[in-house]
Amino acid sequence: MSPVPGGARTWLAGALCALAVSASLLSLTGAVAPGRWLPVGAAAVIALAALLAVLRSTTTAWWAPTLVGGLAVGLGLLAAYASPPGRFQPVPSTASLARLGDTFRAGLAYTDMSRPPVEAIPALELLIVGGALLVLLVVDLLALGLGAPAWSGLALLALWLPGITLGRPGSGLAFVGAAAAYVLLLALTAAPPPGSRGSRRSSDGPRRAGLAAAGAATVTVGALALSPLAGSLPGFATLSLPSLGAVSTGSLQLAQDLDLRESLGARSSEVVLTYRADPVGVGPLRVFTLRDFDGENWSRDTRTAGVAADDALLWPARDLADRPAGEAQPTTTSVDVTIRGLREERLPVPVMPRTLDSAGRWTYDAERDEVNRPSVTRPGMSYTMEVELLDLTADGLRGADVTYPADLDQYLEVPRTSHSDDVAAAAAEIASAADGTYEQALALQSYLRSAQNFTYDTEVPPARSDDAVWDFLQSRTGYCVQFGTAMTLLARTLGIPARLGVGFLPGTADDTGTQVVTGRDSHAWPELYFPGAGWVRFEPTPAVQSGSPPRWADPFASTGNAPVPEPNPRDEGAVPSAAPSQAPQAGPASAAADSDRPLRIAAGAAGSLMFLVGLGWWWRRRRSAAAVGLDPEVAWTRLRGRLAAAGITWSDARTPRQAAVLIVSELERRIDGPLGPEAGAALNALVRALEETRYAPAPRPLEHGELEDYVRAIVRELARSTRSSERVG
Repeated sequence: MSPVPGGARTWLAGALCALAVSASLLSLTGAVAPGRWLPVGAAAVIALAALLAVLRSTTTAWWAPTLVGGLAVGLGLLAAYASPPGRFQPVPSTASLARLGDTFRAGLAYTDMSRPPVEAIPALELLIVGGALLVLLVVDLLALGLGAPAWSGLALLALWLPGITLGRPGSGLAFVGAAAAYVLLLALTAAPPPGSRGSRRSSDGPRRAGLAAAGAATVTVGALALSPLAGSLPGFATLSLPSLGAVSTGSLQLAQDLDLRESLGARSSEVVLTYRADPVGVGPLRVFTLRDFDGENWSRDTRTAGVAADDALLWPARDLADRPAGEAQPTTTSVDVTIRGLREERLPVPVMPRTLDSAGRWTYDAERDEVNRPSVTRPGMSYTMEVELLDLTADGLRGADVTYPADLDQYLEVPRTSHSDDVAAAAAEIASAADGTYEQALALQSYLRSAQNFTYDTEVPPARSDDAVWDFLQSRTGYCVQFGTAMTLLARTLGIPARLGVGFLPGTADDTGTQVVTGRDSHAWPELYFPGAGWVRFEPTPAVQSGSPPRWADPFASTGNAPVPEPNPRDEGAVPSAAPSQAPQAGPASAAADSDRPLRIAAGAAGSLMFLVGLGWWWRRRRSAAAVGLDPEVAWTRLRGRLAAAGITWSDARTPRQAAVLIVSELERRIDGPLGPEAGAALNALVRALEETRYAPAPRPLEHGELEDYVRAIVRELARSTRSSERVG
């Protein structure tokens, strides 16, 4: 029988289950963008809770409501998310099962690739709504079917895990609502129903219920009072949680182990930073640079270099020494940056020379041209830069010296693969008509940016060799990581030092003129070294995604020398990521190729229901075994041990009745008065049960709770006698 049988208590318990699950749904609002998923999920949870309450009010079978509710959930999800396009199909078919399986897998893939806050596409909505309904089934089964309400908290935790692991658990009110509903559910199920045998036997249930209710009130008030203060605690914003793959928990972090084999993941619309540049734009903001490439993956090198912060110009000293004496005076631009949702140990800075004014400690790594911090950036922190826009022109780069410093040989390394010679031959062919280093670089950029040669696509074709650059040159399909890597490696084969820069495009200006940079603006580009100019950015990614190339690398730009703001494109696919790309959409061909998919889906659903039923059967058997374990002999031994600890003992020669007389006499002596009626009745009942067990041919069966109540009543009287003795002494 359910521990909360019939009547208003069943409906109240069901309402608390629905409230706990609905409030837990709010924990996803930090990771999932606003949409219809929340009202749809809450409505589905309420409807299922009402169905379960009706079923538990009309049956004493603990498993029946879960079984019927599970079938209702399956049919509802099939009708809502797997009906044929344009019409509603309440009766499932093998085709609808296949569509539901496709949508489910698409939702998993989309979730695996996405960065918060992610748009709730229908496939993701299916996961959210279906997951909430499954959690409600488990909460109802544990709390009301199996009488284990405390374990239902683990089921609720499943809805909180996504937000917690991503550092986006929604509002504090979501926690308050879920915690209050959970603790009130504990309070409701702790007290036996009024008028039941358990309520007449023991007064402990109401006391537990009162304590649970007080706990719920404490949690609610505490969360309301403390949650607004938590964000202002020192160090709270910089709390570093474990990193999940390429995504840092809490905010966006760029991946440093870029994999050319991976498709591009869904981009985050989170604002990572804002900045104002006066008087002109400064182009992309670079976070870090990469040198080492093994044919498939970029990796962070192990060099440790850096100097303490000072007022000097942040620009490699070698590049300053090589700048021509007669070069035009650079234009200085002031840039004020505010971090919003970025979690990096390096500050985003322009690719041009700059000075920096930032609170806290930081160091400058001249080898990589990076500004490092001892801790991650946090929302609200700001810093100011004075950027010198170098007067880079096509003519100036065309006339640059081709003698490179010896320490740049490391930027000429090309991984040895089965197609490294083919890559070198391709570079030589592309630049065959170029005269000089700059013309070669421009030829490579123009070749890759041409829409006739390459197509921008976030889906990367399967690998065909051990050389990802060669595969890209053959498939001619990729996104910024493939384009940037290809130009970097092609330039190296031509003897031009090159590296990969990773950071953000300039973003989009809002109504106030502030540049707003989101996760969708993250980007990767090649940087080639020119003596006298340093590391120079090029843009091989097609214009449809990256906009116009830098002025000095634009073959169609005018030859004027005045600095002009760079274009502010939003690179819709430029998120350096190790995550796969957009959720794959299964088509008719894939459904036909997997004809046994409906049977596997149906088998999986049946297996899940059988697992729930088996879990319930095991739990019931476990409880029954525990009830059998406390027989009158065990209860008598337990009581004898508690009394012996208080100094009341007797020998085994005494019968249970003789021992009872001794117990009563000793307790009355200690309290200086008659034994309480509840304790006396409990002692007599326990002795009678013990005698029946020992001597009766068919002893009367007793429930686990009855024997526990007998022992508790006598122990409470023992505690009263002990307190009386202390007062007398």
